[in-house]
Amino acid sequence: MCLLLTMAITIQEVLKQISQSLYLQSETPSLDGQVLVGHILEKSRSWVLAHPETLLDDQQHKNITHALHRLKNGEALPYILEYWEFFGLKFHLTSDVLIPRPETELLVERGINWLHHHPRKRKAIDVGTGSGCIGIALAKNIPDLNILLTDISPMALNVARVNAEKFGLVDRLEFKQADLLEGIAGQYDLICANLPYIPRHVLKELPVAVKEPLLALDGGQSGVELIVRLLDLARNRLEPGGLMLLEIEASQGTEVMTRANEFYPAAKVELLKDLSGLDRCVEIALSNRIIHLCQRKQWFAAQKQGIFISQALSQEGFIHCSQPEQILQVANRFYQGIPGLVLLWIDPEKITSEIRWETADGSIFPHIYGPINLDAVISVVDLLPDMDGIYRFFNVPD
Repeated sequence: MCLLLTMAITIQEVLKQISQSLYLQSETPSLDGQVLVGHILEKSRSWVLAHPETLLDDQQHKNITHALHRLKNGEALPYILEYWEFFGLKFHLTSDVLIPRPETELLVERGINWLHHHPRKRKAIDVGTGSGCIGIALAKNIPDLNILLTDISPMALNVARVNAEKFGLVDRLEFKQADLLEGIAGQYDLICANLPYIPRHVLKELPVAVKEPLLALDGGQSGVELIVRLLDLARNRLEPGGLMLLEIEASQGTEVMTRANEFYPAAKVELLKDLSGLDRCVEIALSNRIIHLCQRKQWFAAQKQGIFISQALSQEGFIHCSQPEQILQVANRFYQGIPGLVLLWIDPEKITSEIRWETADGSIFPHIYGPINLDAVISVVDLLPDMDGIYRFFNVPD
């Protein structure tokens, strides 16, 4: 349907024509029309609805017709508007980035809630940031949060920078072009990512109206290739006691949960649903305590010295674990039948030495490089072998 330019037309009439024109193309043709007309008139959507009898001048009518033509050709409305609202913020958009979806607000809400409950956790990273909507929404709601925004696309990073400047956050945000976490150093308290998760073969079946950047949609053959890569890379980047939030496609929950448990056997892994009841986010929470195993004589010496310097178990660093079950594996491998072991329960937030997560025999252990101050030790538990010299389950302190 083509709008007529030779006669005066009211807002109500043009909204009706737009809705009819987009009926087979859009899931929300009426809403699209209201937003589009408001954009052209530089008025709010509520104003448009409150003034249905207002006449459009020729230029306004022409601009609406041109925009409608672009919509009919499959261009997404947010790209025509050059902005879209997410988490109460109006983000600048170009066709170089994915359009923010309301489903992603679940990830932001979980991140904000976790940060409020962990006031010492203030170092975050938004992987595959696109427009910057996740990282910027977090930073706007957590005033002392410092966050790194990464993306493989330099064009996407340019859009994110524009949004950071728009919201006055340049001083607290950093930007880096990177393939996931490749080339990223250091550890982070919070890792967030809404990575491409559409299987490559499904992309071919998407409606013509979906014309977003392929780089922001293509999740590889399985749809979870990038997510699995990030799970692997993040093991050396997520702080003990840290949190990782990953948006997923609704059908991928079980697979991503399984892979997350493989990479993080000691973590608490949860699958979260969006407001539609669909699986939408995988949450991985690392333990906020570290367990260290040592001989009692080492602990006595440490108390005299004021610091704990461990004897490494044939490693460069000290083996620490997140769960009692892991410590039992280490105890029986290296100390079977040897009495006089103690477990040190350590607060990772009080450790100033570097913590590096590494793989050992299929489990993930953090290695700590450097001494531990005694004030980081929460409690000490004696570990004794049974009659066969085997270490078994023990009482876990609160």
